[in-house]
Amino acid sequence: MRTFMFLLTGTLLFSSFTASACGFRLNDGRLINCGMSRIELLDRAGEPVSKDVEVHAISTKPEETGRRIETWSYILPGAIGGNYLVSITLEQGKVTAIESRQQKR
Repeated sequence: MRTFMFLLTGTLLFSSFTASACGFRLNDGRLINCGMSRIELLDRAGEPVSKDVEVHAISTKPEETGRRIETWSYILPGAIGGNYLVSITLEQGKVTAIESRQQKR
């Protein structure tokens, strides 16, 4: 029982951390967050510096398609000051993950 409670607590802490980390606030106050569509992302952040595309689970059957994962990379001014290196993952046209790191830190 004690192990179960430990695992449950760890899972809840991890899931709340990942949910709160799925966003980035630009210096103009606008927010980029998970669930946004590709067009909303382009409207708020503009064209990325680079785009990487991966296709997973490719099949030889024409009716089955692979899962397309795009990673868009930006250098964006953050709300806390300075520029950030921001990597945004998109799946099925929606933002699914955001990673950021302040430049020159």
